[in-house]
Amino acid sequence: MKGLLITLEGIDGSGKSTAAKHIAARLAETMSERRVVLTAEPTSGEVGKILRAELAKACGDGTKPSDAKIMQELFLFMADHAHHLTKTVLPALETGAIVLSDRYADSTAAYQGVTLRGIVPDPVSWIQSIYRPWNLRPDKTLFFVLEPHVALQRMQSRQGRQKFERLEFLRLVDENFRRMAALEPERFVQIDAKQDAKEVAKEAIKAILNLISSG
Repeated sequence: MKGLLITLEGIDGSGKSTAAKHIAARLAETMSERRVVLTAEPTSGEVGKILRAELAKACGDGTKPSDAKIMQELFLFMADHAHHLTKTVLPALETGAIVLSDRYADSTAAYQGVTLRGIVPDPVSWIQSIYRPWNLRPDKTLFFVLEPHVALQRMQSRQGRQKFERLEFLRLVDENFRRMAALEPERFVQIDAKQDAKEVAKEAIKAILNLISSG
């Protein structure tokens, strides 16, 4: 049985992580014959831990990072993604599992595509070109669509705010996600993230089951 890779993408505050748990639980109930693997990026692996620590420091000092520091962050994301592929995603797919990944390479392109503005031309395409030779393309990407100002309101009560959680930054990231979705409409399924988590999960499950039945 062929494994399936389903990725969940969207700006911070769009409810992906909460919905992912509902989706995984519902899928496990609906398709008891298939193993469901819920995973995420950044990972909890060695590179993922370094990356999270670097992001926390970047949020805390408030200084503008150097171009070299920005490139370091990009390649930490890529190294963590490579680790995720080799240690989790590919082995699970080889067993026929349905892999749900809360963030994937598209998030790196969307977010780092903003931080790399002015450093490289067309940064989103440039990042994608680095991934392309070795990355695994998802079977389907669920894009959680939510206006950035609404997402920011949802995050007001969060502790340990990330450096990405600023309105103008989120607007630019949202633009990148929407552009990618428009370029690959056959892969991206847009989910209305204004709904409550259970309704979002219901819509997502429908998209996944449609993918499975068409395969």
